[in-house]
Amino acid sequence: MSKLLKVLALLFAVALVAAACGNDDDEGGAASGCGYATEGDARGVDKESGVVTIGSSQPFTGRAAVAGEGLIAGIIIAVEEVNANGGIDGCTFKLVWEDDRFEIEQMVTNVRKMIEQDNVWGFVGTAGSQAIPSTYPDIEAAGTPLWGPVSPADQDIQEVYLTNPTRTEQGRICIDHFAEQGATKVAAIGQDNELGEEAFNAIDMQAPVHGMEIVAKEEVEVLSDAVAPAVLSVIDSGADAVLTALDGTQNGLVLDQFHEAGFDPLVCSDQGSAGAGGQTTVGLANPEASDGYLGALQGALPDSDMEFVQHWAGLWEVYEGPGSESLAPNFSLQTYSITRAFFELWDRLEGDYSYENFHATAEAMVDDPILIPAMPVLACGPLPGGHGCASGAGISEYDADTETWTQVREFLPPAS
Repeated sequence: MSKLLKVLALLFAVALVAAACGNDDDEGGAASGCGYATEGDARGVDKESGVVTIGSSQPFTGRAAVAGEGLIAGIIIAVEEVNANGGIDGCTFKLVWEDDRFEIEQMVTNVRKMIEQDNVWGFVGTAGSQAIPSTYPDIEAAGTPLWGPVSPADQDIQEVYLTNPTRTEQGRICIDHFAEQGATKVAAIGQDNELGEEAFNAIDMQAPVHGMEIVAKEEVEVLSDAVAPAVLSVIDSGADAVLTALDGTQNGLVLDQFHEAGFDPLVCSDQGSAGAGGQTTVGLANPEASDGYLGALQGALPDSDMEFVQHWAGLWEVYEGPGSESLAPNFSLQTYSITRAFFELWDRLEGDYSYENFHATAEAMVDDPILIPAMPVLACGPLPGGHGCASGAGISEYDADTETWTQVREFLPPAS
């Protein structure tokens, strides 16, 4: 463990003790119950029952089910844990979630349903970067905060707070790693949507920093298995490093086709695309093809010896709810961390659950960051730019012989 991570782990342990002490009502605390400082009614806050309703949409079935199972499990684990410990300031939490099957229209339907029928206060850890922006009109209209969506681009929307480095930033850090490994020609394969645009933006921004030549940019249709034309173009380009922005199935096909052609470039994807820490992509490729595959890291690997990660691992081991059979515990750790950060922020609201107070408190994090050891320091600030709360990513590498991922580059911001 690096010195920085040890320090963050120590700070986290101290914060847990302080939070436990702060639950005493001797100084007033939550004496007046859930929402004691909230004027009037607040969406999703039932003061009488002391229950706050939050929501999330996940690809629990369909093409991205391996990831979606882990993602929803991490949120549920965090909610169950905070409730078991008595909640926060007199409030316990009810999670409603819907399966969007990795389909844009279904995610929009889910979000509308949770706003209009379930009356959620806000959303936590929603996943599906290509679909999330389609929900923004409804989220903005209702004013419901969206905390920690998994990897969409930053669009400077008041309600949206990004707790992980964007795919563009992760792509830039992949390029930095390519350069450190001696690569001079870089290519990208991305979906024909915002996900792919982020990869292309990443190489456009970062390749010139290292004097690298961009030799190919190839698009693949969303949900299509027809990756061969893009693969052949990249092979013909002579690239010695490739950045991909695809789903797990497409990544697995690309790795296999590169290997079958005897083409052996460095290949790196953002964490969601790579499924770094789990089997989302590498489990779909032949072992020989997946060996050495690189995945950017938005947070710690699930086998880290970090105290926070070990605490999550104990909860994951006994968890039996939705997603407990997931082969991607890395995604469970990711959303567990995101949700723990949300609860830390909720505690700072001091009973005032108005959206105005939430935004003011969240944007003050720039001067008082939230420290969750398994993810980058969160220091949200005002718009523009301030809702991209995290900076920097790591790099991990997959070993097919041991079927394990190892972090090979510390969490660092992109080179400039």
